[in-house]
Amino acid sequence: MKKEMKKILAAALTCAMSIGLLAGCGGASDSGSGESADAPATEEASGQEEMDAADEQQAPEMSKESEAEDEGTIRVVTFLAGSDQWAPVYKEVINDYMAAHPGVTIVDESQPTSGTQDLFRTKVQSDVAAKTPPDLMLYYNGEESKMPLDSELFVDLKPYMDADPEWSANLKEGAMEAGRNEDGMQYCIPYIGYFEGMFYNKELFDQYGLEEPTSWENIEACIDVFVENDIVPFATSLMKPSYMVEQLILAQVGAEGQKDYFDNSWAPALAAMKDLYDKGAFPADCMTMTEDDIRVLFADGKAAMMINGSWTVSGLKDNENMRMITMPALPGGKGGSDVALSGFGSGWYMSKEAAERDDVTLHFLKYMTSPEVMTRMIAVGGSSAITCDAPEGASPLEISANDMLNTATKFVAACDSQVVREAWLNMTEPGIQYIATGQSSPEDILAQSRSLNEE
Repeated sequence: MKKEMKKILAAALTCAMSIGLLAGCGGASDSGSGESADAPATEEASGQEEMDAADEQQAPEMSKESEAEDEGTIRVVTFLAGSDQWAPVYKEVINDYMAAHPGVTIVDESQPTSGTQDLFRTKVQSDVAAKTPPDLMLYYNGEESKMPLDSELFVDLKPYMDADPEWSANLKEGAMEAGRNEDGMQYCIPYIGYFEGMFYNKELFDQYGLEEPTSWENIEACIDVFVENDIVPFATSLMKPSYMVEQLILAQVGAEGQKDYFDNSWAPALAAMKDLYDKGAFPADCMTMTEDDIRVLFADGKAAMMINGSWTVSGLKDNENMRMITMPALPGGKGGSDVALSGFGSGWYMSKEAAERDDVTLHFLKYMTSPEVMTRMIAVGGSSAITCDAPEGASPLEISANDMLNTATKFVAACDSQVVREAWLNMTEPGIQYIATGQSSPEDILAQSRSLNEE
């Protein structure tokens, strides 16, 4: 946009030079070279004649020079600072961008969000209150988007996405919903999030000649074999069963049904927990095991499967037998590989001032949300809202997790972050224990939790 505008201004300036002879004043250079506005008219006329006399071979060279010009300063604020795990690679990609665009200066004002003081939120809130927002910021969406949106200092990014299909084609539609209003305004572009799914040890399945757990039928078929060979089918704690319950609910009701909080349509998923318990699919002491206990059990090769999240990948990736997929759909269920449990709690906002000034900030935003940069970011961890390749040298586990996320067309956030905390805990702790041991029915537990969620 800026380049096209410069071409138009250059043509207008050429015409204005002749008019300037009559007006008795000259035009200042658009490049800010410091030429005097009082330069003699004869010099302007001479310059005009020289421009008119330029041969056609010079035009392409001037065009290339104009296209190569890429100057501007971008103020950026993120929470990728301090001890944040992505901070080092974020610094690298910024430096790489400035090296490739010598005329661009990125003023990184990022602040840490951890520690005794949340310097990041304080920084953003102060800038917005003073009506001096950063040109680009990585900030929270959802409920916390109210502050930047109410300020009316930031643009709707949808028109920019529509204008560049090549760029927007890489932005996962399911992920983009996390930064979109009900009226369709794309107030931010979601970036890095978390994901949950089913880990499994391929070596154990191969050892006993079992099909990998890509269907519920395969899962049911493997349970007896593993139990007979003293292998725990699912490393699961019924004292802390939240991850397992989340995945089973999604496998039963799908993305839309997951939003019908504590509806009776969830009952088959809770009943599946009892069925698995009755078949001996969980550790013998699952009622008292902690999250740490089940991770160790799975990592040591004593369990075939585990439901967990992206935060456990780094501790398992060195084992070449580990894989990750979404929980297969329950019989008659609406879940499956097209739905992934992945939340995106933050995204990129662009200020109106930056958008109106030039296209430099937009260009940097496209760089930060490019598949190449995202591959570098997720090499550290997390889920990408942009379709990208697995990092170079990625482990089989990391590749399978990336494939899982690229295959999914729908993304949903974890239920426990969307409902009343007391209601969720009533269902999972101790609700699942009551269901597994036959002390309560799924419908009764759901009714209790539904009531607590509506209070």
